[in-house]
Amino acid sequence: MKTNKASCLVLAMTFSALMAGATSADPARLGADLTPMGAERAGNAAGTIPEWTGGIATPPAGYVAGQKHVDPFAGDAVLYTVDAGNMEQHAAHLTEGQKAMMRAHATYKLNVYPARRSCAYPQAVYDAVKHNAANAQLVADGNSVEGARMASPFPVPTEAKQIIWNHILGYRGHKSTMHVAAAAPSSGGNYTIVQSFDRRIVSYTDPALGDIGELNNVESKWIRVNSAPAQLAGAAFLFHNTINQKQQERFGWLYSPQNRRVVAASRSAYDSPIPGTDNLRFSDMQFMYNGAPDLYDWTLKGKREILTPYNTYKLSSGDFSYADILQAGHLNPEAVRYELHRVWVLDGRLKDGQRHAFHRRTLYVDEDTWMIVQTDLYGADGAVTRAQEAHVQNYYEVPFCAMDTEIAYDFASGRYHVQGLKAQEAAPDYHADTLKDDDFTPAGLRRLVVR
Repeated sequence: MKTNKASCLVLAMTFSALMAGATSADPARLGADLTPMGAERAGNAAGTIPEWTGGIATPPAGYVAGQKHVDPFAGDAVLYTVDAGNMEQHAAHLTEGQKAMMRAHATYKLNVYPARRSCAYPQAVYDAVKHNAANAQLVADGNSVEGARMASPFPVPTEAKQIIWNHILGYRGHKSTMHVAAAAPSSGGNYTIVQSFDRRIVSYTDPALGDIGELNNVESKWIRVNSAPAQLAGAAFLFHNTINQKQQERFGWLYSPQNRRVVAASRSAYDSPIPGTDNLRFSDMQFMYNGAPDLYDWTLKGKREILTPYNTYKLSSGDFSYADILQAGHLNPEAVRYELHRVWVLDGRLKDGQRHAFHRRTLYVDEDTWMIVQTDLYGADGAVTRAQEAHVQNYYEVPFCAMDTEIAYDFASGRYHVQGLKAQEAAPDYHADTLKDDDFTPAGLRRLVVR
């Protein structure tokens, strides 16, 4: 008990100290004591998190454009493993969701490797981040942003909603295509692989964009066409993701090969279930968290050091097949790499009078990328009911770090939904310059899928 109290005191003191250093959005700090993205440049006192020295800004030897990514850290050995047997020893570095997974599944474990702060971005992104630090503002009661362009708006944040917007508007490349796979294994481990081809234009990251105000409230456009299994092949959707979703929720269209028609999609917001996920994923769980932040009172708790999936090249390398990766209850732990990283911690409590399946959400936001890398999701009884994790990988040919495979765990059913699998897919193309906005219209969708 004394140890737990001491740990809580240390965390509280850490939170207070970190918040004391985050009171000014001074752009001059970027590239000085902070990285160009706004993370602490220095490592931690224990030496278990290194200094950021620029990340991987160019492809390593052996990388061939268009092929699987070379793992820059393939020679790293596992430092230690955390599981149900020793999780109390490592509790300070675990999320509540991770601890719940260990209690629920004796086979669930985290293989921990040396921390590698590998993330790097183009100079244009660093320039945009500095611009945003001086110009970006929350507007519409925190439901929108003004004055920002290309990248995270608030690199030196002072409140929780700013960090949520850093995630939502984080740099994800401009135009991309990729083959992806998803699955929702049963509690016994049976699954069907759903394979798709995605096309995306992120309008907000257009290098020619002067300011977010030029976008007419549309942040990005996304087309997905299913290719397998046979009963889903040819089905497609197109979504336009909006910025201020209180002003206008995301909107889209669906195509069914059975009736050969493009029709308006139904509402996709908050806790509306995402079709094809067996109700394991709600709309606002997509990409870890998205949409209007208005249902919750958000509190910025400061920073913690937690074990999070990072530099997970092994998972997408092709060395593991989907049969190797997908196990009952969780992914194969031998295919996943965990590292100790600093994250911002945000706590959201459902406002009085609002309704949502999750009465509380805790978001863990990686300091080097502004991506939400883990979540704890609580029900009305105050217990963790679901958790999510996102795997970070540097696409060094751009360069930028992307949210790769993303998993939603459900503790009631013992199941999970995983998306973004790429082990048996072709490598993504983040230089898909031939994509045009005209393709991302109902008529464009019809031209694409009707043969």
